[in-house]
Amino acid sequence: MIALSAHTLSNMWLKGMSDKSLEYPLAYGYSLVGRVVACGSNVYDADELMGRLVFTFSPHSSRVVVDRDAIQVVPDGISAEDAVFFPSVETALSLVHDARVRMGENVAVYGQGLIGLLVTSILSMQSLPLTSSADCFGSVTAFDALDARLVVSSSLGASSALKPDLAAAAGPFDCSIEVSGNPRALQSAIDHTSNNGRIVVGSWYGNTDVVLKLGIDFHRSNKEIVASQVSKISPTLAGLWSKTRRFSFTWALVKSLRPSRLIAKRLPLYEAQQAYELLDKGEELVICFKYE
Repeated sequence: MIALSAHTLSNMWLKGMSDKSLEYPLAYGYSLVGRVVACGSNVYDADELMGRLVFTFSPHSSRVVVDRDAIQVVPDGISAEDAVFFPSVETALSLVHDARVRMGENVAVYGQGLIGLLVTSILSMQSLPLTSSADCFGSVTAFDALDARLVVSSSLGASSALKPDLAAAAGPFDCSIEVSGNPRALQSAIDHTSNNGRIVVGSWYGNTDVVLKLGIDFHRSNKEIVASQVSKISPTLAGLWSKTRRFSFTWALVKSLRPSRLIAKRLPLYEAQQAYELLDKGEELVICFKYE
């Protein structure tokens, strides 16, 4: 089983690799879940692995041959449909770590695609009511242009789920996380983050030219803009967090969040063209390819 999202389609492929030539067959993707059906003679734990549900950062395929070190055994209690979200949940966790959100802070999340929704969900786990009133340990405000996504944001615990043109009225924010892939959202994040606040940019803009207005107000604001990417541990965390530790906690989040509820369709791989067309139109959030 593999997962496909609009974020992967538009940001990673269309924008970032438009100058690359394509060859058929194309091995694409990085999230594959399946069961072990055979092991090499040098696999030390072959008996324990046989038949187990495992995850690997591999392209879309019905069968793969990978090194033992390239697979992770899916923990008990996690389904294949939840496990396929492992890379996306790790990315969301990495963004939250890089944002360094403190208790009591008000956070904005720009973009409620798959990654944005997962960021919102993780942040909302930390937004606990102080009393029966609306007061809480900070707030999480989600922004997106699509009404359907805002409905999901609210269901995942966002304090507010708003259209982008309401950012000025809702702010300012102590921290803004931008995962929309839209330069206008990045500008809004910069404009509506408090002086001395933090803007974490998780979007992949590829070859897109991004023009920002960074005038006198920004110049005097002491705002911090951080580029966040999941492939490495931030230097500020490297003394405490390893990849192994983050992987382990990501699995705990997968089990808690149950991200499979975000799946809109389950299709066989031969209907891949339909899947990409639906994602390109913004009609679906996440589509899974399922192998029988």
